[in-house]
Amino acid sequence: MFLLKLFGENLLKLLILLGFSLLFYNTLTTHNLSQVINPQFIGNSKLGFGLLLVLTLIQAIRTLDWRHATTCNCQHKTGQFCYIVCIGTLILGLIVPINPLGSTTASQKGVKFMQAGITIPASLPLSSEQAALVITDENHVRYVTALYENTAAFIGKDISLKGFVYRPDQLPDRTFLVTRFEISCCAADAVPSGLLVEWNDSQSIKNDSWVEVHGKLATVDYLGNKLPVIKAAEIIPIKPLATPYVYINN
Repeated sequence: MFLLKLFGENLLKLLILLGFSLLFYNTLTTHNLSQVINPQFIGNSKLGFGLLLVLTLIQAIRTLDWRHATTCNCQHKTGQFCYIVCIGTLILGLIVPINPLGSTTASQKGVKFMQAGITIPASLPLSSEQAALVITDENHVRYVTALYENTAAFIGKDISLKGFVYRPDQLPDRTFLVTRFEISCCAADAVPSGLLVEWNDSQSIKNDSWVEVHGKLATVDYLGNKLPVIKAAEIIPIKPLATPYVYINN
């Protein structure tokens, strides 16, 4: 009876490890990984997956090794609550798809640089001599920070930006925010970052829709701060980007 119980417990541990290995592998081999962590940590994730496979192999050997069970005389007990947590987490990971963060999460986290009385950190240099500012995945963090840091230097500049639509509270009329989530390490520390856009027909553009904006930079008052705003000349609906986030240290 003891051996049967021990075998059953070891088998359950093995199945849990196999499940997590499958979940890890599925995430590593799809584009979804960039929606969970900063790409610079993908190597660490692969190393972690390798270690998980080693643990799974060790548990498989332990499960099939009857001699260890009969001579060990030790009782490796794991509480039921631990199994419930592990199995519940595994089921959620396997059945719940990874979806990009959107305006609901943005409203919970608050938009970077848009709180009253905020201090904006110094950005990397951005020349005000540029004729136009095209904000891309690679330069989003640097450019957006620079535009908040030294808005006056870029007034009247042509600017283009892609992102999803979000409307924070107390926005001025005819404005909305076009934003991306900045990720430093993983999705848990994601912070929405973007620019206000002024557009006469703003109500026709729905939250969480993706757009490409072209216009000129100006300023607008928001919660006691003078913030940069794009006075849009053109707004083009686009499909959600394959990589919806931007990453710090790009």
